Amino acid sequence: MDPLTPSDSQGRASRFVSDHRGGDSTEAAATRREGKRSRPRRPRAHGAGVLAIGLWLSLTSTLAHAGPDAKPDAKPDAEVRVAPPGMEQIGPSWDPDRAVWADSRARMRVRGDRPEGASIHVAYASPDRRWDEDLRRELTAFEDTAFPEGAAPRQTIVDKPPSAWMEKLTLPDLPVRWNRQTVDYLHYFKDDPKGQRLIAAWLNRMGRYEQRLRAIFAEVGVPEDLVYVAMIESGFDPSAKSSVGAAGMWQFMEPTGRVYGLDVEYWVDDRLDFERSGYAAATYLADLKTRFGTWELALAAYNAGYGLVVQSIRTNNTNNFWALAEIENALPQQTRNYVSKIIAAAIVGHNREVFKVSGTPEPRLDLIEVKIPAGTRIEDLAKALDVDEDLLAEVNAAYLRARVPPEGGPSVVRIPRAKHAAFEQLDGELEPPPDQRWATYTVKLGDDLDSIAARYGLTTKQLRRLNAVHDSGEVRGGVTLVVPADGAPDPSAKQLPPLVAVPPLSVPSGSRLVFFRVTRASSSTAIASSFGVAWQQIVSWNDLDPDARLVDGQMLQILVPEGFSAAAAGVEIVELGAARYVIRGTAAHLDAVLAERELVRRGYKVDKGDSLKKIAKKFDLSLGSLARINGVPRNKSLDKGEVILVYVAKGKTRGTVTAPDPRPTTLTAEIEVATRLDGGPSSTDSKPGAREASTPERSRVPGKRYDNE
Repeated sequence: MDPLTPSDSQGRASRFVSDHRGGDSTEAAATRREGKRSRPRRPRAHGAGVLAIGLWLSLTSTLAHAGPDAKPDAKPDAEVRVAPPGMEQIGPSWDPDRAVWADSRARMRVRGDRPEGASIHVAYASPDRRWDEDLRRELTAFEDTAFPEGAAPRQTIVDKPPSAWMEKLTLPDLPVRWNRQTVDYLHYFKDDPKGQRLIAAWLNRMGRYEQRLRAIFAEVGVPEDLVYVAMIESGFDPSAKSSVGAAGMWQFMEPTGRVYGLDVEYWVDDRLDFERSGYAAATYLADLKTRFGTWELALAAYNAGYGLVVQSIRTNNTNNFWALAEIENALPQQTRNYVSKIIAAAIVGHNREVFKVSGTPEPRLDLIEVKIPAGTRIEDLAKALDVDEDLLAEVNAAYLRARVPPEGGPSVVRIPRAKHAAFEQLDGELEPPPDQRWATYTVKLGDDLDSIAARYGLTTKQLRRLNAVHDSGEVRGGVTLVVPADGAPDPSAKQLPPLVAVPPLSVPSGSRLVFFRVTRASSSTAIASSFGVAWQQIVSWNDLDPDARLVDGQMLQILVPEGFSAAAAGVEIVELGAARYVIRGTAAHLDAVLAERELVRRGYKVDKGDSLKKIAKKFDLSLGSLARINGVPRNKSLDKGEVILVYVAKGKTRGTVTAPDPRPTTLTAEIEVATRLDGGPSSTDSKPGAREASTPERSRVPGKRYDNE
């Protein structure tokens, strides 16, 4: 699919304005801390009962008119407050004084470092990263107050400045409309200390890149003042990233970036290269201008996606951005703000003295490009040239892992022009010493960091540091990692064959059964593609829930042709003979799991006066664990002679009896019936072939009831 289709667009409208809406006043927070003391006392007068009845009748009447989904009225003059650092409001939206705040980073961990609402096919997403996060939060609070969502539209088409001092301003080479939002932004940047602080930080940082970016935009043939788009997008930060996947100074989404020549790989992300992404942004904006005819609509499309803008024009029958901005539901609120915000920032940039912008612009970066050997660390280059490492990393932000790619030959990096002579004198100093020589390893689908590290005699932590791995979900099949050239497995390290607990599956002639270990980088799409089978087949063979996400560590059984080559497919597999194969839910399965913890499954015959709590203490178990093992409530009363299941350490089984058979599951019960009819082996048989292969019609989803049951 075309990455720029309306269904994809850039998906930008919700990205540039923080989600931290609403807030908490000191008084409101204190009130909640007081708890019951903050509640008004009940009236003690003799008429209290009458008053209560009257209030009840009034409330009943109100709810009857409001309907079952009615919310309390929001305070019309409630102050919009700034979210506490690292927090986001999750409700209620109708009353900021009762805001419920959630920890943003903790929520991300709960989601497994995936964006909110991500499908099961999303393995990993990088976290937000912005140097001006606190300043942007204050800007969002201003926007929520000045331009509240759902507010009546204001008159926006104004050709003349409303104030005399604005008539004297130098204007940018972008079309300027003196609409209320633009004017409000100008007042915010001029008169509000928070706005002054934000615009000063942006404009001063702009000094590093302005000259080069203006030259790029002039070369492409678009207005140079479009460089202010980068100010609003990222604050001129080449390494800025958002939780929805946008990255770089111009906040390109990955599909759109690829259209404009910005590749994204493990070691390199061209969206973070300020020059390459600058050319891409200028060209993309030029294309949008060609499509829509005005820069206002082009900017709106850059923010909201051109598909949304096209649809809005058709629906509302006008191609005037400022008219669309007045119409209810025509454009997202963030998009209406976005265009005015860029124009206002450009006006301030041309009139620093009028707006009393504090500080001075940072010196422009005078850089030159040189080539360094594959795999060279940016830190080593900085030390060799006596250059600030952070600055060198910033201007080479496209190299994501603090080193240039370890394969493909020398890489181009930027260094200060003043250090060019010093670079020419290095003469091999960037080559690692003999004891630090490295080689490369190409990751296969199914590899994980633990197994790769063990292969080369490293700890997982060492391998992570060597390759700057932020999240194991990044290490997908095909990625090249740096490993020690003389690395070898630790001969003293012993590892059990992997335990594979799966449904029984018959193996047809000409096929063989193999197993695949799910890693954090695995996705259902990648697994099915690598093995050349439909995902629904894998679901059936393993009795999976097709709507649930795979969890790293799961073992999948897959039927492949006898001649299947894992190396050619770029996938890591476990052959049947190299695995501890058991049927899921059987005694063999449970015994194997317990054996890894040096425990055994035994029974205990209840004596007079025994309780679950007493038995748990006897066998060094928690009450909760014992209740869970036996599938009973904690307060269950026991009968003398009843056999309770316990997990005990090997060699400490005195006082126990043979454990009862495991409780039957849907799968094991089905197998038992089949084996009785066939006169075959019991359900604890750990060999493949105890029943026919599952089909989409026969596959069992745990917890689901079927018509024939």
